[in-house]
Amino acid sequence: MPDWTYHPFFKPLLFSLPAERARRVTLGLLALQASTAPGRRLFQLFGHGDPPERVAVTAFGLRFPCPIGIAPGIDIEASAASVLQYLGAGFLVVGPAGRERVERRLSTDPVRIEQHHAIASSPHAGGPSASELAARIRSSPGLGVPVGVALRGAHLCDAIRDAEGAASFFSLPASCAEDAALLRSLRETTRTPLLLRLPATLEGRRLDEVTEAAVEAGIDGCVAVAGWPFPMLPDGEVSGLFLLRRALASIEQIARRHGDRFPILGAGGIMSPEGALACLDAGARLVELYEGLVYAGPGLPGRILHAIERRIDRPAGEEKRVERGAPAPEQAAPLETRMEAQAASPREGVEAHAPPEGSAARVTKGWQLLAFTGLVLVGAGSAALGLAATVQMLPYDVAFLGMTVQDLCDRSACRIVHFMAHDRVSFGGSIISIGVLYVWLAAVPLREGRAWAWWTLALSGAIGFGSFLTYLGYGYLDVWHGIATLLLLPFYLLGILWARASLEGARGIGTLLRPGAAAWRWSPAGMGRAFLTFSAVGMILGGATIMGVGVTRVFVPQDLEYMQTTVAELDALNPRLIPLIAHDRAGFGGGLCSGGLTVLFSLWCGARPGARGLWVALLSSGVIGFACAIGVHPIVGYTSFTHLAPAYAGALAFVVGIVMLYRPLWYGEPGGERFPEL
Repeated sequence: MPDWTYHPFFKPLLFSLPAERARRVTLGLLALQASTAPGRRLFQLFGHGDPPERVAVTAFGLRFPCPIGIAPGIDIEASAASVLQYLGAGFLVVGPAGRERVERRLSTDPVRIEQHHAIASSPHAGGPSASELAARIRSSPGLGVPVGVALRGAHLCDAIRDAEGAASFFSLPASCAEDAALLRSLRETTRTPLLLRLPATLEGRRLDEVTEAAVEAGIDGCVAVAGWPFPMLPDGEVSGLFLLRRALASIEQIARRHGDRFPILGAGGIMSPEGALACLDAGARLVELYEGLVYAGPGLPGRILHAIERRIDRPAGEEKRVERGAPAPEQAAPLETRMEAQAASPREGVEAHAPPEGSAARVTKGWQLLAFTGLVLVGAGSAALGLAATVQMLPYDVAFLGMTVQDLCDRSACRIVHFMAHDRVSFGGSIISIGVLYVWLAAVPLREGRAWAWWTLALSGAIGFGSFLTYLGYGYLDVWHGIATLLLLPFYLLGILWARASLEGARGIGTLLRPGAAAWRWSPAGMGRAFLTFSAVGMILGGATIMGVGVTRVFVPQDLEYMQTTVAELDALNPRLIPLIAHDRAGFGGGLCSGGLTVLFSLWCGARPGARGLWVALLSSGVIGFACAIGVHPIVGYTSFTHLAPAYAGALAFVVGIVMLYRPLWYGEPGGERFPEL
């Protein structure tokens, strides 16, 4: 299953099941697909296929199509090896297995620890015997990658003999890492390559001593590192994202000491292409994926493979390839040093002269006037809600119509008045939503010199204030609204001009096209941004449609059905009634379009790890806007589903998006230029 189906659909379903049951369901379906030639061909079609020749790696005397593998604990029974290879894997490790089959003892072994993106398990978790694994490997059709067998238990020599000839290599459990005599005995048992899984607790001099003893015993390589001790399970261990730092430190230490004579398979906490590349840069020849395949999804091997291909295919003049086990000079420094240097360097294509978010080094002038504009919009929207809630019209409206609210109610059972109130409540909500975002845009990113914030305010304001001119197309000029607009417009224009003059660095409209932070599309930040983008684009299109319909037909069929009247009857009732209603529609349409644009660019350019203020602004704006636009309909009895369907879709996308963005924006490291993938 590709990432675009796994994360939105299958992952929530599988994570609702216990870990082992979810694994068995998944592997059972994959095994069914692997059992037939058409099923394997279909999986290959939707999978990554065969890795290109240029990414092949040689290690332990074996050729691997690519350096990415599937770790033990995924396909424990070797039931789906024929299709798992098409995920972009260069090798598979099945098991773990011992001489005898092990029946499962605890329902919580293994168990997911979701808040830490970790999985805990023990040697007592259920699994097949080595002879059963060997039989399944031999019967797996079309295997084109090396298949290793992970061992466990007390009778390792017997298990090796049972799987001899079927396994391309064996990985030895971490429990025998400090038993040099056992390692020599295992080496004498077989000529098949043996890899030693190193405990994560080993470091410093003790790590050097253990690896030196393994080399002297004839062990072909190592897996760095196994899981961390997990006392809640008997003899258990836990592997998760937290383990990556320890794995990198161990890989670097082993690579410096032994080089190519003791190849390293990197493992532990690899959940992104960056994590895999860091392991390879640290000195690993291969990497294997375990918890990353569960949490980041089955597309992770393919994404890592693409990252490796991009690195190899760098343009002429750049470094073409990083040799496995020999990090390039700029990558040989410790991981912490490389990360600090990367964070300190300006992001390519971003406003290089603008200070970091939250910096007080330079303050853009005029931001107070634009923040004041936002506050006035909040007040004006609240006033519009108050008038609509009390079913009142402005004195100028009454004078224009020559009719009071009661006159309209007496002649139409209040349906026309309620329809007008529904438009004005929606309009008021949109104005409040825009005002909230204006305050944040002015007080945070614009104040800090972000040109994209200036362009957002300028374009949104042009649509919002410009929509007032559409009133003239409806044959009605609202003097009160006109006066309020003319009073507010100078503050807005002065703020825009003053801020523009004081901006430094990149100031072009192209700043709107640069994301605030990079995000993998299927990460919480990427998906949250996509859902909110859908909602914002819907607002823009909806507002433009409302303005367009208002200029021409004014009403859609559902409007007339609700009011139980026709355009001719409305015109006969009062020839000035339709222009007045059309004027309300213009205000709401302009506000909706302007608000959608404000949300879109605030989200796209302003969403960065730790941007709590943006999350609060988006949440407040969306809740107010959708609550008014949708909530007023059942109050006035206008409940047509076809009429409300676009609003329902936008609100649902908003809720999903804002929830998914909560952790990335609220708990992300401020100043980060890339959202975490999980």
